[in-house]
Amino acid sequence: MRLFVGLSIALTAICCQTVFGGDVILRVDDTDGISARTAAPVSMRIDLTKHLTGDADPARLQLVELTGADATPGDPIPVQFEADGRAGQGTLWFQIPPGPKGERRFRLTLAEKAAPSAMTVAMDNSGSFYDVRQGDRPVLRYNHGNVPVPEGVPAQYQRGDYISPLYGLSGEVLTDDYPRDHPHHRGIGWSWPVTRWGDEVRDIWAVRGVWSRPVKMRRTIAGPVVAVVEAENVWKWGDSDKIVREEVLIRAFRSGQGGRCVDVEVRLTALADNVAIGGRPHAGYGGFGLRAAAAEQQKITAHTDPQDAPVRRSWLDYSGVFAGGGGISGVTILEHPSGPGYPSELLQYPQINYVMPGFPGQREVALSKEKPLVLNHRLWIHGANADEDTLADVWRAYAQGPTVTIENRN
Repeated sequence: MRLFVGLSIALTAICCQTVFGGDVILRVDDTDGISARTAAPVSMRIDLTKHLTGDADPARLQLVELTGADATPGDPIPVQFEADGRAGQGTLWFQIPPGPKGERRFRLTLAEKAAPSAMTVAMDNSGSFYDVRQGDRPVLRYNHGNVPVPEGVPAQYQRGDYISPLYGLSGEVLTDDYPRDHPHHRGIGWSWPVTRWGDEVRDIWAVRGVWSRPVKMRRTIAGPVVAVVEAENVWKWGDSDKIVREEVLIRAFRSGQGGRCVDVEVRLTALADNVAIGGRPHAGYGGFGLRAAAAEQQKITAHTDPQDAPVRRSWLDYSGVFAGGGGISGVTILEHPSGPGYPSELLQYPQINYVMPGFPGQREVALSKEKPLVLNHRLWIHGANADEDTLADVWRAYAQGPTVTIENRN
């Protein structure tokens, strides 16, 4: 395996502050402490050219919390800078450690040197799949190319472009792939039974007449906070005509006291006229879903607030005792409220271990050549702590994340 090591952070002593154009303080408003309790990532846009001078390496960035009336520094906190291609500009990612709810203050500073990444990405020699790990523990595999069918499964079901295995916090496998009852099901996937081009409908969900094929791996990033996998694929009609460009962005965050977050963004842009997607007629399934591995004590929790609620929360959790685990564990699927059609109908098929927020249901949605259709979901990987209050916190941390502002003290 070849290892891609990206940004990293040292957790060592703080060096001299003269590389900064002032004392940079981040104010984080973590209302009710939800981000700290769930290990949810916190992000903010930043222009480092305004705060770093000389040859300061962004890989050495870290945070220290200012606590107490005299603003005594706490222990260093990993922070990761993800550049966006413009000099010095990008996103800071970090996770708030356990602490008080409400406003918390952190000083942005530099460690003496960069340290090895906690989150890594490795690909196989053919480039067909990419494994994300935290230290020596597996997190997930993104299958960019085709995954060979198991013995006894017809070759027609061979496909790629999905996540499986997805692992629990104890290393247990949470997903199923090529199950005998529905061999087209694949772990964490995104596909549609109605894949229309003009007057004809084919089925990328069931791997019939149209396939997602890899184009390139745009980037992989490793780091102390998050591993990034960004891929480009193309949907091929009859495995020849290109009808859709699909862009996949996966961010897998390090686990914390509350669990682990994995964010998945899928962007669909038409490459031909009259292309549309839709769910299965008379059933509505299609879109972003989970085919879970078999588990004892299966429990599915679906929650959507009523239409007249001031804010409509929605989540779908699948829990149980999975082989190789240390007890109850599972995964929650959250659909971002900015997405089209939110909240989607939460579909569950316990007899085949399948759950999903079905989008777009029984209707069809046309894909544009100019403006991509963007679908964002978060997976929250957890232990036995997926009670109603915690799931509400997980939703708030994703949908209404904490506000981060910069306080410059020159």
